[in-house]
Amino acid sequence: MSSKLPSKTPVALEHFVRLSSSVFYHEPTASKPKLSPSPDLVFITGWMDASPRNLAKYTAGYETLYPSARIIAITTTSIDAAFLSHSTNIKRIKPAMDILFTLPPSSEVLVHFFSVGGAWTTCLVAKTYRAKTGRPLPVTGMVLDSTPGRVKYASTIRAFAVALPKHPVLNALTSIGIRIMFFLYIFAYWISGKLDLIAQTRADLNDRRYFGIDAPRMYIYSEADDKVAWEYVEEHMDEARALGYVVEGDRWVDSTHCGHLLVDFERYWKCVTTLWESVS
Repeated sequence: MSSKLPSKTPVALEHFVRLSSSVFYHEPTASKPKLSPSPDLVFITGWMDASPRNLAKYTAGYETLYPSARIIAITTTSIDAAFLSHSTNIKRIKPAMDILFTLPPSSEVLVHFFSVGGAWTTCLVAKTYRAKTGRPLPVTGMVLDSTPGRVKYASTIRAFAVALPKHPVLNALTSIGIRIMFFLYIFAYWISGKLDLIAQTRADLNDRRYFGIDAPRMYIYSEADDKVAWEYVEEHMDEARALGYVVEGDRWVDSTHCGHLLVDFERYWKCVTTLWESVS
């Protein structure tokens, strides 16, 4: 596998078409024969505040493994998840939805998302697709990287801290603000009686209305993750199995949150190719 995958990563997604502030799209420039097995579309949603440069590590791998596949990559910021209205977020993902709505029925789609940000955006996409078509999101295989977790004070603060400014004064002020917002967030959901964003995302991922049980899953997670505990991931895996989903998992020991690829490049992509070969 090492002879196939790129040794260097593009700086960002320069060769992708930017369809909106969050949606990037790649279609092979030349007509390339579809390799077997190969997805028709790879759909990637990054972790909260992941940059295009962060996602380029993964899109570059997919372009090499499956050169005939189209790729949609979506970024999600903490502002998107915490402050933007539902209607604004629907507009944010609209270019991706326009592509998904026009997929031929026989299309094979590999979905790959990271952490709560990617899981939440993927669920938003699935719900939007369901609302228009009455069907689950067309998924052939699904990779869940470092997700889903649960709302816990320390891990949630660490997740949002990724986007803190470097200036020490601004960092401190923003950190205080995040902590205040966390307690207001929990209080608001408690008053409303609704599930919080992360709990709702956990439930949505195992909801057959949005994700059919015929799409196998590969969970990639780590004991060293300080944002999403491996126990929470395995709880979700067990819940999915009990509902009829086909589930596999690869539990790492020393990789950080969404950092598995950096620890063992070949092992990571082996997880992906093993999943896809199982459905092809």
